[in-house]
Amino acid sequence: MNYLKKHLSVVALCLLLASLTLRFTRFPKAAIKAPLTQKCLIVSDIHFNPFYGTTTGDSVLAKKLISSSYAEWKQYFEGFAPQTAINTNLMFKDANYGVLQSALVNMKKRLPDPAFILIAGDFIWHGATPADSVLKKKCILFIAGLFKEYFPNALIIPAMGNNDTYGKDYALQDPKFLNDFATAWKPNLPGPSADSLRAKGYYTAETGNLRMVVMNSAPLNSGSNYQPQADAMLRWMDNNLANANGKNIWILLHIPPGLNAFNLKNFWNTAYADAFVHTIVKHAASVKLIIGSHIHLNDFKVVYDHSRSPKPVALMRIVPSICSNHGNNPSFEVAEFNTATGNIVNETNWYLNLATIQKDKETTQLAWTDTLNSAKSLEMKGLSAGDFSKLIDHIKADKTGQMIKRYADFYDVATKADSAIFINHATYMNYLKADSLKEK
Repeated sequence: MNYLKKHLSVVALCLLLASLTLRFTRFPKAAIKAPLTQKCLIVSDIHFNPFYGTTTGDSVLAKKLISSSYAEWKQYFEGFAPQTAINTNLMFKDANYGVLQSALVNMKKRLPDPAFILIAGDFIWHGATPADSVLKKKCILFIAGLFKEYFPNALIIPAMGNNDTYGKDYALQDPKFLNDFATAWKPNLPGPSADSLRAKGYYTAETGNLRMVVMNSAPLNSGSNYQPQADAMLRWMDNNLANANGKNIWILLHIPPGLNAFNLKNFWNTAYADAFVHTIVKHAASVKLIIGSHIHLNDFKVVYDHSRSPKPVALMRIVPSICSNHGNNPSFEVAEFNTATGNIVNETNWYLNLATIQKDKETTQLAWTDTLNSAKSLEMKGLSAGDFSKLIDHIKADKTGQMIKRYADFYDVATKADSAIFINHATYMNYLKADSLKEK
C-alpha cells in the first residue's frame, strides 16, 4: 500500500510538472496570412460646377465664392436648392454638390475602408477659363476636403485631367497650379509623392506590393506642343517600369492613348502613343493594370505585342465619370485585386440611374443600387488582357446582336438617353477597332 501511494505521488508530480511546462512553453504563433485580395475605389471626371443652377456668369455668386473660404462653400451649397437637387435634370450636366456628396455617401457605404482611392482626373467644371483661377483653386481644395471628410485615413491618389489647369483647357499646368494641387492632396499622399507631383506633375506612390505610376496626360495630348515635358515623362515612366524591383505596376492617367472611337482621331500625338505602347510591351510582366478616363463612359483597351502574332500583354480600363455631362449615369468603381499578383479579379460599377429619379431626393437617402459587373455583364471568364481580347473577337463574331447589346450597355453605363457618342449596331466596329493598342 505504501508503495502504491508513493508511486501515485510520483505520477501526480510528473503530471504537474508536465502541465506547468506546457503552460509556460512558448510555441510559435501561427503565421498571420495577409488577405489574398483587397478592394479599392476608382473615380473619374467629377467636373464639379460651383455655378450649377445659376445663370451663366453670375457675378454675384462668383464674388461670394471668391471672397469666402472654400470651407464655407459647403454651407452655401447646402442652402441653395439647385445644388442639392438630384433628378433627371442632371443628365448632360456637370456635377452639382448633391450628386458629388451622394457619390461619396455611396462610396463609403459600399467600401468604408478601401485599400486606396484612385481619382483619374478632371475635377474642374467644363467652360472654366484662366480668369477663374481663384475659383479653380478653391474647387480643388473643396473636393479634396470632401474626400478627406469621408475617408480621413485613406491613401488618395489623384491624377490631373485636361480641365485641371489655370490655363486654357488642355494647357500644361504651370508651377502655381502644381503647387496648389499637391497641397490640396498632400495630407492623403506620401510626402515624396506630393513633392514629385509639386515639382513635375507626375509621381509614384507605393502601397503593399503595388507601385502606382501616376502620369500627366497634358503634354501628350494630340495637338499639344510640349515635347520636352512629354519626352522627360515618358523616360521617367520607362525607368520606373524597368526598375520595378518586384513591385506590381498600375499606371494611372487621364486621357488614354489610341483612337477616340467617336471620331476615330488620336487622343495623343502618335509618336508619344507609340512610345508608351512600346514601353508597356517591353515591361509587360510588371504592368498589371492601366487606368484611364476622359470619355466619361465605360471602356477598355488591350495592349498587344505585335511581334507575337499579336499577343495581348496588358489591359487598360477606362472608367466612367461622376458627372453626367456626356449623357451617362454617374458612376464609381469598386475593384478587387490579388495582393500577390496585382491583377484585377473583380470590378463593379455602382451607378445612379438618373432616369428613375423624377423628383428630388435627399442626398443621404439616395442609394446607388444599380451595378455593372464587368465579367458578368460581358460574359467573361476573367479580367485579363487575354480575356478582353477574346471579348473583342466574341463581339465581332456575334450574329445575334446580343453581345453587341451587352457591349453597348456596358459602355453607356446602362443609360438609355439619346447620345451620338454611344455605341450602336452601326458604330460598334469603330469602338472595337479603338479598343486595340498594337505595337508597331
